[in-house]
Amino acid sequence: PTLRDACRAAGILHGAARDHLIEPEDPMLDTLMARECDVVTPENGGKWAVFQPQEGNFDWGRFDAGVELARRIGAKPNWHCALWQHMGMPDYMTLPASRQRALGIAESAYFSADGTLSEENYWPRFTAMVAAVKRRYGDNFYRIDVMNEAFFWETERSHPQEQDRHGFRKGMWWVVAGGAKGPEWLDPFFHYIRKEFPSAKLVINEFGIEIDEGWQQRKRAYFQTWLTDAVKRGVPIDGVGLQSHLMAGKPYDREGMKGFLRAMDRLGLPIHVTEFDVNEKHLPRSWSRAEKDRAMAFLAGQYLGDIAGNARLAELCWWHLRSDLNYISREMPELKPHPSPYDAASRPLPLYEASVQALRGRNRSG
Repeated sequence: PTLRDACRAAGILHGAARDHLIEPEDPMLDTLMARECDVVTPENGGKWAVFQPQEGNFDWGRFDAGVELARRIGAKPNWHCALWQHMGMPDYMTLPASRQRALGIAESAYFSADGTLSEENYWPRFTAMVAAVKRRYGDNFYRIDVMNEAFFWETERSHPQEQDRHGFRKGMWWVVAGGAKGPEWLDPFFHYIRKEFPSAKLVINEFGIEIDEGWQQRKRAYFQTWLTDAVKRGVPIDGVGLQSHLMAGKPYDREGMKGFLRAMDRLGLPIHVTEFDVNEKHLPRSWSRAEKDRAMAFLAGQYLGDIAGNARLAELCWWHLRSDLNYISREMPELKPHPSPYDAASRPLPLYEASVQALRGRNRSG
């Protein structure tokens, strides 16, 4: 059985990201996606910096290609992502560099010499961008990542200066939308996108909560608190987006994740695995390819089994089906890594079979 078969049997949508700039023509990949995908994420095509690089100047090519692929293979497109708190914004949608000193924020990614984002213009710019996407694609997305990476990435330099007391990054959206006043600053974005896209599953998409390290455990606690309170406030959030860029060779916090997943289940929030892959850079270089593949498959199987056994897993979306197209392979070609479930010849890897086995009969929906 295919992994899509195993997902469908458990009530899970299966899919992957695809970027038509990085791999513009790849019939073998399209055939593979047609066999495996119920959802397609236009990997970078749906990011503001890509489809509206200058104010009023749209370039829909990469977004269109992903949406068209989904239509052609009978899948649903996702929109990743409406807002990115850390990156993925065009220069004009960053803060003016002249404000950086006064704001006391050291992270330069939020600022630009060409930045004009402000408390006065962020909302009309946001609503105009959403309206443009709605006009082009209609209410046809399965999932929309309303906010991407709102919570901190903790480093010695960033903590505590670069995050607020609720765990949010002090990023460009946090500044202009009133993040200093409290955790409710995100709510209006969800309400507005719900009004424009009533059929889509709205999620907040986050990374870095799976490892047994202090900063990820703290981040997970902040994330859980915001989600709990957002549900109480009536924020229209339909699920939790977990990027799930797993790190083989790092300690997986299995019990901590189970507790988080059960808490999400009590809130009635399904889990969307949105960017699944496994990074092998922390495994011993002396290990054989087979040893690495087994370790990565074991971790992926544990992780998916824990989600399916403790929460409602709604979607499993890989950050590319083929390993050679994953960003990890581009960043570390010397490793010839296997972060995705298929190799460059579209042959399934141990990661694939481990995922099939982990999902058989284990989803809360079944």
